[in-house]
Amino acid sequence: MKTWVTGGGGFLGSHIVEALAALGRSVTVIDDFSTGREANLAAAGERTKICRQSLLDPEVERLLGVERPGVIFHLAGDALVSRSVADPRGDCDRNLLATLALLEAVRRVSPESKVLFASTGAVYGEHAERPFQETDGVCPISPYAVAKLAAERYCYAYAHTYGLRTCSLRLFSVYGPRQEKQVVYDLIRKLWARPEELSLFGDGTEERDFSHALNIVDAFLLAEEKAGFGGEVFNVAGDETVSIRTLAEMLRDAMGTQSRLMFSGQRRPGDSRRWVADTTRLRALGYRPRVKLRDGLRDTIEWYLRSQE
Repeated sequence: MKTWVTGGGGFLGSHIVEALAALGRSVTVIDDFSTGREANLAAAGERTKICRQSLLDPEVERLLGVERPGVIFHLAGDALVSRSVADPRGDCDRNLLATLALLEAVRRVSPESKVLFASTGAVYGEHAERPFQETDGVCPISPYAVAKLAAERYCYAYAHTYGLRTCSLRLFSVYGPRQEKQVVYDLIRKLWARPEELSLFGDGTEERDFSHALNIVDAFLLAEEKAGFGGEVFNVAGDETVSIRTLAEMLRDAMGTQSRLMFSGQRRPGDSRRWVADTTRLRALGYRPRVKLRDGLRDTIEWYLRSQE
């Protein structure tokens, strides 16, 4: 079965491509490499085909009609909140309009294809007293989260209006090798560059559910096999909620430094204070995170240190 991965040259997309290649599947990567890297696909194998195209390019629809993949893992887009704050129109193009272009192409030339969309837990907005559930109201506070929510709703609409087979996964605080942004990477980079002191935003009490890339891969493969594909959504997160202070201490210990933690007290625009997920719906399909946080952080540190050699 032919499989597509949009954004397959990116951090998370490349991990999915590798997993699919290891299963012996034939994969086409659709990526304009505006943020992804071909080097991320070095271990993808010879059954992987790379198509250097934006989803907004009409050539993608032509190729889709030729290949008619059984499933499309849609990870193309931009996951950097700060960039969406600086350039909301560009973020809309990358996260919403690209998704709409893909759905339209699927509707016209390959309606039997399953579409698994990488959404975000940021759609929920500000913190809640309990973990977010898929049935909770949504109130995104960043342009990035607005675009992702709109794209997610288009997936639902295309399932119910046109009969497409869609499913969205709301990802929470993903980290791991090849990710060169976001909090885990930033803290590792700072600790390596200046081990005596670590500067952080906020006050350290902010809470997150961190998910290693391999856990996200497992979630996507599980959803491909067991989801109903009627436009439903699933939260995807780890099972170890930690504060940013605890995260920093874990990284500091793993890297063998005595860094003094310095918190600015300021929150970056678009960031939520508490971002914790209820994953009961995904667990009902059989999901269990296999990479624990401490092991995942160690894995990410080792990758970072190798990249500095």
